[in-house]
Amino acid sequence: MVKGYLKGMLVLLTGACVACGGGKSSKEESVHDSSLISIADSSNAIVQDSITAVADTLHVDAAKLIGKWIQPVAGLEKEMQGFHLRKNGSAASINMYTLVYEKWELMHDTLLLWNHSEGVRDTTTVVDTTLIKELTDTTLVLFPVKAAEGYTEKYRRIK
Repeated sequence: MVKGYLKGMLVLLTGACVACGGGKSSKEESVHDSSLISIADSSNAIVQDSITAVADTLHVDAAKLIGKWIQPVAGLEKEMQGFHLRKNGSAASINMYTLVYEKWELMHDTLLLWNHSEGVRDTTTVVDTTLIKELTDTTLVLFPVKAAEGYTEKYRRIK
């Protein structure tokens, strides 16, 4: 798709150059060297889940995720925020009034959290995708897949 776009732009620019009188004949216009353009074709890329991509994945028991998980609000360390994961797959936000969690699902070591923003024009549902790096009875460490390498979010369980 990108290759076609670039070829189209090249033909368009060549045509504009011919139209202004500085171009070649129409026979020469259609011949161009695209050997300098190197674009990888990702249209057939295979997406693997994290269990097959990484050998040292964490085995996660979904029952251990059920409960309320909180972390300090950035810049307001005495304030807490988080989410409540329920047995039936529903989820709720804790102290986050504009970010509303709807449901959750566990796939191997990946926690999916469906949410939407409340009070804004665009209420599109978003799925937060996070890898579970650590899970104990009291601690949950997540790595959002779109985050910078090494970034983690740490939560603690509350009753």
